[in-house]
Amino acid sequence: MKKINLFLALLLVLTLLCSGASAAMVEYRGQPEFFAFLPGSGYSASDMFTNFKDCLPGDTLTQEITVSNISLKNVRIYMKAEPVDEADRDFLNQLHMTVDCADANIFDAAPSQTAQLTDYVYLGSFKNKGQTTLTVNLTIPAEMGNEYMGAIGTVPWTFMVKEIEDELTPHTGDWYQLSTWIAVCAVLLAAIVILLLVHKKRRTQEQ
Repeated sequence: MKKINLFLALLLVLTLLCSGASAAMVEYRGQPEFFAFLPGSGYSASDMFTNFKDCLPGDTLTQEITVSNISLKNVRIYMKAEPVDEADRDFLNQLHMTVDCADANIFDAAPSQTAQLTDYVYLGSFKNKGQTTLTVNLTIPAEMGNEYMGAIGTVPWTFMVKEIEDELTPHTGDWYQLSTWIAVCAVLLAAIVILLLVHKKRRTQEQ
């Protein structure tokens, strides 16, 4: 098994300023590059969450992420959630996140939990230029307290790919032992920033 760990500084900073959902991409490019994460931003080269910046309590934000195969191989792509850092757990417990893939819900819990993504979840089989869409919804409770002002939490995800002969190849045996696996573990460090100071300033101006 060929395994590569990619530790990516993916910054998820919340925003209320975006007028609509902006697409982002996870691309499987094959060896030696493996995965690429787009579009990036001034916060991080691997920032995919352009719609999650400068949020307020009570916000519900949506980010669509296109997961695609642009290699010349046929592949199966999987993802899972990793345990969060204990220092971030209390903050992330306050939030709620859902992740939908195509017509299926694959995550519905606080982002502090691994929930339905505790084990690898199959996203699909893809030929060259095949793709699917992840829709991530993040809800910040209106009663979020000032004690979380400026708080940052990291939500690590892992993507894994298996190159196959064709998209109909049946899966048999222990997949961790198959030599055809290329396990590309892309740990996405998604930092969630709550700027409650903005909320306080607005209330002061309205008085």
